[in-house]
Amino acid sequence: LAQFLTYKAHLNNSEVIEVSAQYTSQRCPKCETIKKSNRNHDLHEYHCTNCDYRSNDDRLGAMNIQLLGMQYISGQEQPKFELATNA
Repeated sequence: LAQFLTYKAHLNNSEVIEVSAQYTSQRCPKCETIKKSNRNHDLHEYHCTNCDYRSNDDRLGAMNIQLLGMQYISGQEQPKFELATNA
């Protein structure tokens, strides 16, 4: 798939970048909370219990991957989401 996407991107003078998909379907784009239980796999729904944001889980993942791509373009070498730990 990556090879096909790269081929198609080059036809359009574009590039493909690879970013970590970890937590992309669990991260709220509104309040940035990462919580596995906010995602309902059976209904393909994401519901943030912190700020009440709702969306399709695949759409949410795409939005978060887009954000990682924008961070990469802005100069962050390896953008990724990290689960906050209570220290």
